[in-house]
Amino acid sequence: MRRLLISIDMEGVAGVASTVSLVPSGWEYSAYRRWMTEELNAVAAAALEAGYDEVIASDAHGNAQNIDPDLLIDNVQLIRSWPRPLLQMEMIDDESVDACAFVGYHAPAGTADGLLAHSFSGTALRSIRLNGEVASEGYLNAALAGSFGKAVLLVTGDHHALADARRYAPEAALLVTKASFGFRSQMSLPPSQVRRDLRKSAAEAFAGLRGPPFVVEPLFMIELEMTSQVAPELLGYLPWIERLDAWTVRASFQTMAEATRFLTFVIFYQPNGQIPL
Repeated sequence: MRRLLISIDMEGVAGVASTVSLVPSGWEYSAYRRWMTEELNAVAAAALEAGYDEVIASDAHGNAQNIDPDLLIDNVQLIRSWPRPLLQMEMIDDESVDACAFVGYHAPAGTADGLLAHSFSGTALRSIRLNGEVASEGYLNAALAGSFGKAVLLVTGDHHALADARRYAPEAALLVTKASFGFRSQMSLPPSQVRRDLRKSAAEAFAGLRGPPFVVEPLFMIELEMTSQVAPELLGYLPWIERLDAWTVRASFQTMAEATRFLTFVIFYQPNGQIPL
């Protein structure tokens, strides 16, 4: 069986603009959820037409229960909820997964005028670096995929997200879903029209020659600047984590999978086992 892994976020989906509606209590969340599901369907349909036997979709936003399963096309396996060891890229280590695509992605935390820009958790992390390089979600996920020999074939999102994607997937198909005027403002064509363009771009991406996987050489050094001083203080109690200053910790790993597991732990761990969303 030949599979494509699609990691799909919400912030880069056409029409999405409001922080309020990124969560289920938001007044427009139901529309955001539908647009996100339909963008996934557009890419999945192109993948199946290109010869993939199945698509694995990783819901990578918020509580990771945004995609509406009832609206999915056939032959799409949906990964939902947290925690997962490989975070937004669960199943990338499976031998049946041939390559991956990033849909609805956004720019990393600290990107000036990047729509809803953050890095995995805006409440926990101010910035992430991998071996000294600013690491967006796409950058880290591409490095993880590359460590398993898997290439990124398609990236979609606002134009700041795609500027970031050129660092880790320069030969991938890139589709701008909208223009970003600032952290909370965007301009886009109707979602239905963007989906038509998305399906076309995806078809071209899956039919053409692919670029090489994005490979970062080990060791994998993760540096986290956090939003509170207490979190790095507590992480610094662990002997293998170095506290660099009041806000920042650093740790090194032999594999990208280990680095991703560490990041998952930092974002989600609570003594009572409750997931902070």
